[in-house]
Amino acid sequence: MTSDLTSHQLTAAQSPIPIDYHPIGGAAQQLLVSGEQLHANACLYCGTEQQLHTAGHAYTHSGGLAWVVVACAAHLALGRAEVQAAALPAEPAPEPPVS
Repeated sequence: MTSDLTSHQLTAAQSPIPIDYHPIGGAAQQLLVSGEQLHANACLYCGTEQQLHTAGHAYTHSGGLAWVVVACAAHLALGRAEVQAAALPAEPAPEPPVS
């Protein structure tokens, strides 16, 4: 007996995979991803398969394996903007008035 399901449909039907995501130049995050996202076939954030770029590494909880993961151009740019904003020096607090 054969199945009419494609491998993409089988992958989409699987349970989300918990990972520790270590982005390039940012703080680690815990995410739930699909098999397509874990295997760098889809954006880690939105699942698109267009304009993908290396976005860091993911570590699975079940085996501790490291995976290279990708993000679409829009999410990669957003992530870099957040990292740059966090790296900007804070404005100094005003000095109290001298009495």
